[in-house]
Amino acid sequence: MDKLHLDIAIVDDLQAEIDSFHSILADYAAANQTQLTLHCFHCAEELLKDYRPFAYTAIFIDIYMDRMTGIEAAEKIRAIDSDTLIIFLTVSKGHMSDAFRFHAYDYINKPADRKRLFSVMDDILKRYTVISGSPKLTFSSHRKEHSILYSDIMFVRSQANYLEITDSFGNTYKTRMTFSSIKDKLDEVNHFLQLLRGLLVNMDYITDFDNETCRLKGNISLPINVRNAKKIEQVWHNYMFNKIRREQREHSNIGPFLT
Repeated sequence: MDKLHLDIAIVDDLQAEIDSFHSILADYAAANQTQLTLHCFHCAEELLKDYRPFAYTAIFIDIYMDRMTGIEAAEKIRAIDSDTLIIFLTVSKGHMSDAFRFHAYDYINKPADRKRLFSVMDDILKRYTVISGSPKLTFSSHRKEHSILYSDIMFVRSQANYLEITDSFGNTYKTRMTFSSIKDKLDEVNHFLQLLRGLLVNMDYITDFDNETCRLKGNISLPINVRNAKKIEQVWHNYMFNKIRREQREHSNIGPFLT
């Protein structure tokens, strides 16, 4: 059985702290048959320089740094990436209210405690395993078979005699599947919203509605059914509200922000 692979970022302006977290995480990987690729940054600016959504499973970031703080960095990350888990490293609880604002997954007191860090990684691993077991859409495009997690599909659009499937990594696939057959599959989950005939969007990637246009992450704009514009937008608002409530319940079950 292949090892699970996670990309983890560590951001701290003190090399000793980076070394400590790196060592504990390496021990965790060995103990749990997990492959971790650890990316170390000495300031938030280094992390953000070439940042792209979905690059990291989790980001461990110090709140107090000389230049940009971890809170400021989290705000910038959340503007383009709502999925990556953010775990704050701190010597004080003074900014915990800010952490909630940016949907922080957890926090860890410094210096790093092995037991605490192992516990947080256990929670991350459980979450990652659930995502890895999520349903996938399998289809043929240009004589090749592809399999994409439902959660990675941004939108599906009917174009002439084929369909376009665009994923969160910027790939667009053309397939001969019918729109109705794909819609039936994606309706198995409650993430997708039909904007108009032949256009289905994953609500997790919607950022806003403006001038009867649906805006997605990555500066993508899609048309919507003008007659049903208000109803479509309300469905998205309801979905996001329920998603936040669900995440809050999940976090309360694992006890984030508690020592």
